[in-house]
Amino acid sequence: MGLGNFRWRILLIIVSALLLWQSSKVWLSFAQEKSVIEAQLQDNQPVTLNQKDEGTSQKVHVVVYYEALCPDSRSFFVKQLLPTYQKISHNIRVELIPYGKATTTETEDGYKFMCQHGPPECEANIIHACSINIIKNSSVQLEYITCMIKNNIKPVNIMKTCAEKMNLDYNTILKCSTGDKGKELLAKYGELTNSLSPRVSFIPTVVLDDSSENQARVLKNLLQEVCLHLKVLPEGCTL
Repeated sequence: MGLGNFRWRILLIIVSALLLWQSSKVWLSFAQEKSVIEAQLQDNQPVTLNQKDEGTSQKVHVVVYYEALCPDSRSFFVKQLLPTYQKISHNIRVELIPYGKATTTETEDGYKFMCQHGPPECEANIIHACSINIIKNSSVQLEYITCMIKNNIKPVNIMKTCAEKMNLDYNTILKCSTGDKGKELLAKYGELTNSLSPRVSFIPTVVLDDSSENQARVLKNLLQEVCLHLKVLPEGCTL
């Protein structure tokens, strides 16, 4: 056997050994992941997959009925809603309904509102309604609303401040909020709020997948309650 042929055979043996070693590692990893999932299924536990698999899991619909000047609404947005969304954004769909315990009167000149915390709240609710209608990106929308609700006592000022902070154009929102469109949007949100069964008794009221049960638990730990609705748990869930 020539020296060249000998070296060629040695090289083939080394390459074959490396390929066999790599394939055994892949098979071992797959077998380990499969055994974990099977064990969870046998114990009736939710199956936990890697972050990359979250897209195939359930998305919980979270509807928040709130008021722009309500302290409890502010606390919920800042401490529960935004942090929960940031942790499991792939598994949650947020819908915001700014109205609360307001009342709507339709006159010849259009809609008029009375709000629980006075005229500034009505103005703020309309700005929120316009913002929700105009900003389609869920993440940007929620961050913007949360920014405003932190200090909504002067609605137009905080609208501009938060927009500038986030590099958003507030002129379209301002035009909506000072015209008929804003009032029409808020009236629509009033209809949605008043159609809830049972009716709203506390603000905020949070509905998870059409259920308003366990409000105390939802308001205290939204992440945990949303995760309980998921069959496949993402990494952001900490039950």
